[in-house]
Amino acid sequence: MSGQDDVFRKWAQRPVRFAIGAPSLDDPKVLRALRAETHPWGLPVQAPLEPPPPDSDPPATGENLLARLRPAVVILASAAPAPVVDDATDPPVLMVLYVRDGTRLVGRVLPLDADAGEVSIGRTPDNALVLDDGSVSRRHAALRYGAEGWSLTDTGSTNGTFVNGVRVREAVLRDGDRVRIGGVILQGVLDAPRSQRVDEIRTHLDTIDVLTDTLTLRGLQGRMDAWSSAGGRSEAMLVALDLDALGAVNAKYGELVGDDAILALAERLRRILPGEVTCARASGGEFVLWRSEPLPGGVDALVAMVTEGVSAESLVLQEGRLRVSVTAAGVSVAPGGAAPEAVLTRVREAMRSRKRAKAAKAAAGAGGV
Repeated sequence: MSGQDDVFRKWAQRPVRFAIGAPSLDDPKVLRALRAETHPWGLPVQAPLEPPPPDSDPPATGENLLARLRPAVVILASAAPAPVVDDATDPPVLMVLYVRDGTRLVGRVLPLDADAGEVSIGRTPDNALVLDDGSVSRRHAALRYGAEGWSLTDTGSTNGTFVNGVRVREAVLRDGDRVRIGGVILQGVLDAPRSQRVDEIRTHLDTIDVLTDTLTLRGLQGRMDAWSSAGGRSEAMLVALDLDALGAVNAKYGELVGDDAILALAERLRRILPGEVTCARASGGEFVLWRSEPLPGGVDALVAMVTEGVSAESLVLQEGRLRVSVTAAGVSVAPGGAAPEAVLTRVREAMRSRKRAKAAKAAAGAGGV
């Protein structure tokens, strides 16, 4: 496995800061530096791995918050040394990475003018930075440039303002910080070279799911295709799982809480999964797990590990806890067998069939009460 694959296996699922043209990931010094900086699952090195007691209030550093306090660094080494483009005249920007209601804003950059005074952010056209999304308040937040750089202030929004997963009333932004305004996630590209980095981030939006920082299905299929092309010698494992009752969570608490549950589920999966497992978000609360080597107990053991590990304790959300379960199904993938895309379709349908059977059984049980 190449150095870059090794880093993606451990860190690509974490909040990503891209460093372009940096030393090769095959350099042991680079890997040691990354491992010293970031726990293999993205948690701060000194962070406790045990969850808080089930009946306690969620601390400010819940499991899905800790993972966002020190984002991983993915170094993208250039094939050949390239001169750094001097874009000092380009303004710093906030780049839209994710919108809960669709993709129409994704990839857009919002320039920041240090001489503009207060820069208002909100849904309505009278804001300096307009985010036309229903989850964003009319006057949601404001930016101002000062001695410490760009400071972000929540101006009494309904759904809150978050920096690197932590709800804030005011915070100084650093280059690479993730900002969530309602259901919109942005990233600050504040330091040069800006234009080059914006282009690089755009190219990865198809392969990295911004909400959970797992792979997308396209990114996962790339891994599976690479395994198939390499002629793997042993069976691989593929598991599809889906968060139960996500629609009921959205209806009762709102879709932003549903997003928070999906994010917390991704963090839980990282905690309970064995090594060498790639996690991708397919859609909604559906995830797909891939491991190119078998495990003792086979696919059934991995399915049981996931279902039992998720239901064992409540998910830690931003403002509370939520007890959930998942439905999962898995298959073994034989080398030289069916195309990975066909196997992926089959396992997702098997999971959905189990989910329909579970729902039918629950409905029958409710009807018999």
